[in-house]
Amino acid sequence: MNLQISHVMDILDKTLISQYRDVLGHEAFMQNVELYREQAVKYFQKLEQAIELQSYSLWQENCHILKSASGNTGLKEVYQLASDLEYSQADFDELSERLMELIVKNDQALKALEQWLE
Repeated sequence: MNLQISHVMDILDKTLISQYRDVLGHEAFMQNVELYREQAVKYFQKLEQAIELQSYSLWQENCHILKSASGNTGLKEVYQLASDLEYSQADFDELSERLMELIVKNDQALKALEQWLE
């Protein structure tokens, strides 16, 4: 197994994705992925707002939503990072840096998902 394939396995929950795709059908699953992509932008905006307002409760609420949505989409690495950050009490400068990391991982996971589904 090469490193790229191994890394995709770390990013995605291929078993969950396969099960959802089998149950929903490919087209419906892809519609769910597109809905996730659109909603994730809103969750990231809310997380940015939580940083601006220095609101841990808003941070936790939106990390929780992102965690659930990414987990249900099979984006294992995004799910794990959102889970790790959900109850973080780090200062907001650090949370801002971690949010950028979360956004990058989300983009990578969506690209990996698209490539794997091709």
